[in-house]
Amino acid sequence: MTDTTAAGLNELQAGKETGPWLTAKSLESCLQTAGRSFGEGELAYLAFTSQIEHPVRDRVAYAMHRRLKGTRLDVGREWTGLFTMGKNGKPAKRNVDLAVVEKPTRRSHHIPQPHGVVEFKAFYAHDAHKPHQFKHIDRQVRDDVEKSVAWWSSMGEVFAVVLLPELHLVNTRHVPHQIMRKIENKVMRYDLLCDSGMVPDGQPVQEVSSRLALLGPVSHGVIDAGTESGVHVTVPYVILGPVPVETFENMPPPQQQ
Repeated sequence: MTDTTAAGLNELQAGKETGPWLTAKSLESCLQTAGRSFGEGELAYLAFTSQIEHPVRDRVAYAMHRRLKGTRLDVGREWTGLFTMGKNGKPAKRNVDLAVVEKPTRRSHHIPQPHGVVEFKAFYAHDAHKPHQFKHIDRQVRDDVEKSVAWWSSMGEVFAVVLLPELHLVNTRHVPHQIMRKIENKVMRYDLLCDSGMVPDGQPVQEVSSRLALLGPVSHGVIDAGTESGVHVTVPYVILGPVPVETFENMPPPQQQ
């Protein structure tokens, strides 16, 4: 366990009854726990065959659930406990990927307000090395944050996690044809750009961090997803949050470049 992960675990345990209920360190700790929970090559396989934010989010939720045992809190995954006014004037569900909420009691019939929420996004690194691609990532994360503007007092701490999986072909003879056809051109082109220095090492994380820093504090790390079917995968990530109240009240404009 890294120092950061250990600190996050201690912080989450120490805050069980006093808060804050969700912090960047505790979220980092659960992300690392989630990464270690997959079998050998499992996360690598999921990274190049599916939307990786879903399995990672689910494992993070389970890690938080286990750590909050014995408290009055639990984790809602794909939580729909709040409503907003829809475009047609009728109530519409407000979905969040993950919410730390109070456990319901037999005598209480109200829907508990969350003590913190986390939204997850994922973008392949080979689709995140041009200005218009970074603007797209920034816009996607901002959309999630802006959805919480009207409820910053009800949502608790607001966080976003951006996953930037990097795929590297280490043995093309072992890559199944249907997978090779799907990823080969983009991955090989990205490897060439990195090897030539046209895409600096770590550029996706640095660029995304720089843009999201306008919204609040950011931190980053990486999960080694292992190798499967001739593809080695790492999952760098950026954590945004908690987003300050001042950001909700006066959302700064995105970077133009």
